[in-house]
Amino acid sequence: MKVNKIYQERLSKKEDSYFINAHTHIFNANDTPIHLAKKFIIWPFYFLLNTQWAITVLKKYRKKQSKKFRYRAKNKVWQKYLTSKSLFYQYSKRILLIAANIIFFFYTVYLIQPLISFWPVKGWLTAIYENDWVKNFLFFKRRFYYLSIVMIVVIFFKDIRSWFFKLIWNNLKKRLGKDLVDFILRYKNILLFAGYGNMKGIFNKLKNQYPPKTKFVVLPMDMEYMKAGSVKRPYTEQMEQLLKIKRKNPNDIYPFLFAHPKRMNKKFKGKPYFSGGLNKQGKYVLKTSLVMDYFNEGCSGVKIYPALGYYPFDEELLPLWLYCAQNNIPITTHCSVGPIFYRGNLKHLKKPSKINPPRGIDRHPVFDEIVGKNSSGKNIIEPLRLPLHRNKVFQRNFTHPLNYICLLHEPFLKKVLDFHSNKDLNKLFGYDLKNKEKPLDRNLANLKINLAHYGGSENWDEFLKKDRYDEANAIIKKPTIGLDLKKRLDNNTILYSMWHYVDWFSIISSMMICFDNVYTDISYTAHDLKYLNLLSEIMDNKRIGKRILFGTDFYVVSNHKSEKQFWIDMQNTLGMDKWNRLAKINPKNFLNI
Repeated sequence: MKVNKIYQERLSKKEDSYFINAHTHIFNANDTPIHLAKKFIIWPFYFLLNTQWAITVLKKYRKKQSKKFRYRAKNKVWQKYLTSKSLFYQYSKRILLIAANIIFFFYTVYLIQPLISFWPVKGWLTAIYENDWVKNFLFFKRRFYYLSIVMIVVIFFKDIRSWFFKLIWNNLKKRLGKDLVDFILRYKNILLFAGYGNMKGIFNKLKNQYPPKTKFVVLPMDMEYMKAGSVKRPYTEQMEQLLKIKRKNPNDIYPFLFAHPKRMNKKFKGKPYFSGGLNKQGKYVLKTSLVMDYFNEGCSGVKIYPALGYYPFDEELLPLWLYCAQNNIPITTHCSVGPIFYRGNLKHLKKPSKINPPRGIDRHPVFDEIVGKNSSGKNIIEPLRLPLHRNKVFQRNFTHPLNYICLLHEPFLKKVLDFHSNKDLNKLFGYDLKNKEKPLDRNLANLKINLAHYGGSENWDEFLKKDRYDEANAIIKKPTIGLDLKKRLDNNTILYSMWHYVDWFSIISSMMICFDNVYTDISYTAHDLKYLNLLSEIMDNKRIGKRILFGTDFYVVSNHKSEKQFWIDMQNTLGMDKWNRLAKINPKNFLNI
């Protein structure tokens, strides 16, 4: 009886508990630009991978596949099974396989005949293949028989066929490169989920892979301004569907709204997307706008994706960040390098310079570097150089974790305000240009930010491989201060080195140590079991371990494993204590639950 009572208590606790997936997506291909293949496939061939065309083909294929579940199709399958059990069918199949094996053996021996030099086998084979009757079966030159053998193997031997196609795919992956392979896999996933006309179907696919009461942060995507063609469904309609799901599942979903600088000052049916101002108490309050409506209807936070062509400290975003900082509203930002990025001409992103010296798109708006010394021996300081590489490389500058220091650390926030040279922003933050040493009336030190993906798996690999660099060992050697960012970033030499050479895993970990409201999630990045050991180790750091969030990046992560495999692997590898912090306690703190 006592054992049974303990079991019932444990079962009750398990049923009452729940965990939170802090990073998921349920948008579909209707929210994706039609020329997503741009910058991966050369012009004009990327037009052939038009997203909407691909969806049309896929839907027709799915419709055809669905016919398999009709009575006629099921009866046809059963009849085929009965036919396969007949003696005539079995003997015919056996004779066919024997013939295929004989042909395969015949041509294989013919191909390797020149390599056989020992007697008497050589003599026998020569006599056989030089026979006039046998020559009638050797229609082509010797090299064509390789193709014959391959065709026989592919047609008749399933295991060898699977191995052959796997070999071809692995070879293609090496030749195409990691970026293009990642794009192909993500493009495939977008198409696979395109068959669901509304996001409800995708959400159910997600929800059904988790225990009851599991909760999900759902992040929308606004890709209208990424210069990859038009999107079929406007972002506002995507949000309408998302909030409709929220109303029907009030306890299961935490939707975020999306903030893109180019949308912030737009109007929709006469209503601004974002509007607000300071009240008499110095608090930023929202005015009538879509953002205000979204928060009132259940949005729990804000999502941004700087890789689409902007910095997180864009002047259009700063008022929203002040509102979020004052109201403890969480922000999730993409913080890794991937296949979704700005597809247009980078030079078109350049804004008119309001300061001297000017900082174009190939210079960082805030950070500086030392480029030499003058005749007096003093340092020559210029804006940090950002060479205009290809878009998929340059996106790193928009998504770099050090950009968020420009929001969280007041000395750099002042430099952001200097760069924008906007009187309204200066008034908003209480920035006194006549006395720049005076503290701001309002800053963003309390801004709660989730640097999603923890830098990406390539940065985790870089961190683990580097054994001679002090910066890559700082988190282990100095667990209480890490890279000591607040003190060291004032040094332009160190800043240049950190921007270009230090792995993002070390930077993000150090930011969590230095700033109380910086979080990160392990969505997509921790899909491989080899990374769970590093995750377990870093969670032992008291400051870092309480601000790492469980997330999967559904449905993108299904390239590697299913949702249920993702969380089951992680739960059982980390153990219940760390799992509870990762998937329950930390997300609750991030979401203010």
